[in-house]
Amino acid sequence: MHILPRVQDAHAGNHLRVVQHVRYWQAVPISNRREFPMRRLVSILSPLLIAGLMGCGKSGTVTGPPAGSAQWSRASSGLPGGGTCSALTASATTLLAGTFGAGVFRSTDGGLSWTAATTQPTDPNITSLTASGTTLLAGTVIAGVFRSTDGGLTWTAATTQPTNLSILSLTASGTTLLAGTFGAGAFRSTDGGLTWTAATTQPTNLNIRSLTASGTTLLAGTSGSGVFRSTDGGLTWTAATTQPTNPRILSLTASGTTLLAGTSGFGVFRSTDGGLNWTAATTQPTDPIISSLTASGTNLLAGTNAGVFRSTDGGFTWTAATTQPTNPGIISLAASGTTLLAGTNGAGVFRSTDGGLTWTAATTQLTNPSIRSLTVSGTTLLAGTGGAGVFRSTDGGVSWTSATTQPADPSIFSLAASSTTLLAGTTVAGVFRSTDGGVSWTAATTQPTNLVIFALTASGTTLLAGTGGAGVFRSTDGGLTWTVATTQPTNLNIYSLTTSGTTLLAGTGGPGVFRSTDGGLRWTAATTQPGNPVVSIITAGGTTLLAGTFGAGVFRSTDGGLNWTAATTQPTNLNIYSLAASGTTLLAGTGGAGVFRSTDGGLTWTAISTQPTDLVIYSLTTSGTTLLAGTSTAGIWRYPL
Repeated sequence: MHILPRVQDAHAGNHLRVVQHVRYWQAVPISNRREFPMRRLVSILSPLLIAGLMGCGKSGTVTGPPAGSAQWSRASSGLPGGGTCSALTASATTLLAGTFGAGVFRSTDGGLSWTAATTQPTDPNITSLTASGTTLLAGTVIAGVFRSTDGGLTWTAATTQPTNLSILSLTASGTTLLAGTFGAGAFRSTDGGLTWTAATTQPTNLNIRSLTASGTTLLAGTSGSGVFRSTDGGLTWTAATTQPTNPRILSLTASGTTLLAGTSGFGVFRSTDGGLNWTAATTQPTDPIISSLTASGTNLLAGTNAGVFRSTDGGFTWTAATTQPTNPGIISLAASGTTLLAGTNGAGVFRSTDGGLTWTAATTQLTNPSIRSLTVSGTTLLAGTGGAGVFRSTDGGVSWTSATTQPADPSIFSLAASSTTLLAGTTVAGVFRSTDGGVSWTAATTQPTNLVIFALTASGTTLLAGTGGAGVFRSTDGGLTWTVATTQPTNLNIYSLTTSGTTLLAGTGGPGVFRSTDGGLRWTAATTQPGNPVVSIITAGGTTLLAGTFGAGVFRSTDGGLNWTAATTQPTNLNIYSLAASGTTLLAGTGGAGVFRSTDGGLTWTAISTQPTDLVIYSLTTSGTTLLAGTSTAGIWRYPL
């Protein structure tokens, strides 16, 4: 099960929602994220969005920690570099990129190669970046503002933080720094970001999704009340006189006296009177959700889920770049002299040196793609990534090659094998099939009515798909056509599926576990449910069934899924993203503490002595005596069982 919305609206008060938010957001294109209030997260993710992030065009080397520890070995050869680049900024010749899950990266060669900061913010989910002289600031999802005074090498937390630690936006105006929060409004700092105090008069909407400065005028874009202005250094804020027609302002930038606002669904708006009055661009980008904006001289750029758009007439008309980034979901933009940077939703950073007309991938990217799903079909291993499609291995997972013909959506939530037929579930394009070992993929002829495919499993010749809002679907013709189950689980967000003999089990986003004994036609709730009703992953280890929850750890059933009891000794991290079985050895992947193992039927769990360098384990599978783990940012790892 594998799932991620625009970071700008995640609520820091609930770790589960934040994690879900990050995972789904990374997985789902911006166009489907619309309003982030974790819509990406909340809606589908709300209870559970479990998923992952990143992927990129084949870009050579990937920076990160060394290959492995005593027993784990990194097995990412052939995987693309990439990463979900949520924020970008420039400070003199140093460029900074903020990621979801991997912290801050630096480049000193114009964005060609990127290396991780030495000391990272304690929250690796970076929402925003800005520079003020030699002081750099990073905003995080749940840990507030961090500062760096050594070019982004090391980061320390602000001494006095904003009262809400979910930082959606940052900007600088001279020595005054501003932070926009999720729910607490705008905060100011006049001591280089060490201490923060709330504005005296706040915008009427306290979700500040974007900030920019134009001379002594500051602008704040809110999540529902339009644009607000300040002319006293951010102390007091008043609403614009004439607002953009859509009040959800995702992005702001300034180019001389021209100000631009990017909205969530109505395109770009312009102001030439300091932000008092706003009018729509004459010719808009083809995708009206404007996630990012930047200016480089007379070149204006807008980032959408349809790629980068350019304007050379002050934002009146917009045309698409000639050569786009390989992943068109543009989350962030920045300019450094004549070099332009675009951060994508899974493909890392792209560069342009011709005013944004053509874009090429950085040579050394931020991270490996997130590995949302893993499965085995005979001697072939398959990996589903968050943005780079499906990869195959025929040497036990040591090296990987990209499928020749990929699913139309490169974010792969789920994988399953049924004899010689392989299935891939995507974030927005439904189910895809392969009958040649995963080399080429084609879409199902008749898709489930909901194209968000969280889970897949096979029970003999019956195939099942769990969707993000339409329940369970069945196929009896090898995945060509899909029909809805007759009686559905009461919650139609199906996050996980598994088979145990003739019993099928579904983990849902609220009421827990449901069972079917007629091939998935009819579903009934378990008698005694897991303690947390959000069941992210479910699997079978012999006659013992395991359910992984968000926040309550692992639960067991020994009566076919009718009754569930909590493990006696739980993993130290109770967010269970993945489960696997190898004989009598059971394995659990967590959302931050690595892999745990049980040899007593899931009653007690202990951490494996050495771990992958990335402790967020999105997927697990076994091939013979080898365990494979798919991580958030460090690719795939192998462990001898």
